[in-house]
Amino acid sequence: MKTLISLICFFWLFNISLAEEPLRTWTSSDGRTLKARFIEKVGSSSVKIENATGKEFTLPKSRISAADWKYVEKIVTEQKVKEAKLLAQLKEKEAQEELFRLPKSLSGKGCVIIASLKGNVEVFDNPSEEGSFGGSYIGGKYLEPRKAKGRKPKVGESIETGGVIITKTNSQAVLLLTNGTLATLNENSRVVLENLWQTPFKPSSKKVTELKEEPSQSRTALGLDFGELIVDVKKLNKDSSFLVHSLLGQAGIRGTQFRFSTKDNGTTLSVTEGLVEYLDPKRKIFKVGKENSVTTQADKSSKPGKLNENEKSRIKSVISKASQSSVSFDLKKLSDASKKSSQQKKTFIARSAKNLEMIWCPPGSYLRGEGSSSNTVILTKGFYLGKYEVTQEQYQSVMGDNPSSFQGAKLPVEEVSWDDAMAFCTKLSEKEKGRIPVGWEFTLPTEAQWEYACRAGTTTKYSWGDSINVSRANYKDSGLKKTRAVGSYRPNAWGFYDMHGNVLEWCADWYGKYPASTVTDPIGVASGSYRVGRGGSWSYGGTTLRSAGRSYRPPSSRRHGFGFRVGFQSSK
Repeated sequence: MKTLISLICFFWLFNISLAEEPLRTWTSSDGRTLKARFIEKVGSSSVKIENATGKEFTLPKSRISAADWKYVEKIVTEQKVKEAKLLAQLKEKEAQEELFRLPKSLSGKGCVIIASLKGNVEVFDNPSEEGSFGGSYIGGKYLEPRKAKGRKPKVGESIETGGVIITKTNSQAVLLLTNGTLATLNENSRVVLENLWQTPFKPSSKKVTELKEEPSQSRTALGLDFGELIVDVKKLNKDSSFLVHSLLGQAGIRGTQFRFSTKDNGTTLSVTEGLVEYLDPKRKIFKVGKENSVTTQADKSSKPGKLNENEKSRIKSVISKASQSSVSFDLKKLSDASKKSSQQKKTFIARSAKNLEMIWCPPGSYLRGEGSSSNTVILTKGFYLGKYEVTQEQYQSVMGDNPSSFQGAKLPVEEVSWDDAMAFCTKLSEKEKGRIPVGWEFTLPTEAQWEYACRAGTTTKYSWGDSINVSRANYKDSGLKKTRAVGSYRPNAWGFYDMHGNVLEWCADWYGKYPASTVTDPIGVASGSYRVGRGGSWSYGGTTLRSAGRSYRPPSSRRHGFGFRVGFQSSK
């Protein structure tokens, strides 16, 4: 699809250049003349021309003068040059735009190692751990919401994809990525480790400080929400990528030393070595070279600049100190950390929906349903699914309103129809455009995907066993008569919360009978009157909450027990 769009754009631009060809006088071999403009050369010995009224003529070379044929060959040569230039420009633009897309996955996974710490630094293993969380009922007594606290990291510790690192006043963290990059997170800063892919590489005693280029292909995306990062990126492989972005700008890097800073009044990129391409909010690309900078103000206007000696010295000093803190690390330690990370669950963060966190579900198969109505489902494609039900603050950040009956930022959004849920997914895809891989989209999970994630490899009635009680989920017997904050109960084996109870979750399918035979990547029946809901809600009985339990409602239905969680997958 991307290639098709590129070709359409190319031919549109090229045809504009052809339309500018002027009328001129053509002379036939017998001396007659005609006012017309050149259209195209036909084969090797004919030309198509068009007169002032739009009538076209195709003339062989033998019927026009030698001067006219010389003109034809000159125009064709000029057009080939134009075509080559336009194509080169288009390819360059595509390559530049690719720098600013969310990295595609690789065969292995990387991570960040804490190389040194100073002062007060906190780590949250995922963004959803931050902020206030809903209260709990213990012994029949309601306890007020608590304020989450980050944990204190240790030097040498690995932080996985999806982790958040926050530095307070007079604090600092030096981060060593498994591709050899050193990043210093200075005081009063917050960075999200969005994507860290790293293909396996051979461990050795070679020191990180000796590296001139990365040990293997990698793809990295860091989100700097506020504060300052000073980074030394080793030379990247041809197909590697490195993206750092804030609300007001994105930096695509190939191998360089730079400072990236974002505050309320703007974002600044300062480069001391190499070349960094910077994309501002107006989609304008700046090529920022050695000792140059670009600043985007709060009004989204951008201005290039030069580095002064104090700034250059400061950046180099920070990088030098970061390098000293990594002298004890070699390629064996990086390889070990990368291998450990590859065994962890893959995650994806949708930043424009209040850091909505998603977990990767790999391809696989399972027995769907129960008893005589069961059948084998084979899923050949992996997909992401929301770790939690969509919360009210996430829904409002994307849609601008909150239709819920039970109000609370961390409560699941409800009173949403199937149509509302799909509209949320569509709008989220638009908001994340430029960050997500081409051909990927946010959507509701299919019923088969939902049950696959809910079961998480189990064959029991529920993801924890064959019986249910009020410590496991929010349902009718809980007596709450309302929703609870997402994540209030233990997750299933794959890390998904509230797959049973709390709110009924819309799925993409029309409701219909399962086929008796084995199916591959099923999407349900072609049409119907009802859409599928899964997982039961706070008002449903316990048996309805089974992994195989199914509900169905008209797609326009809105009730205070209807919510959803988001899927993220390739549409190809």
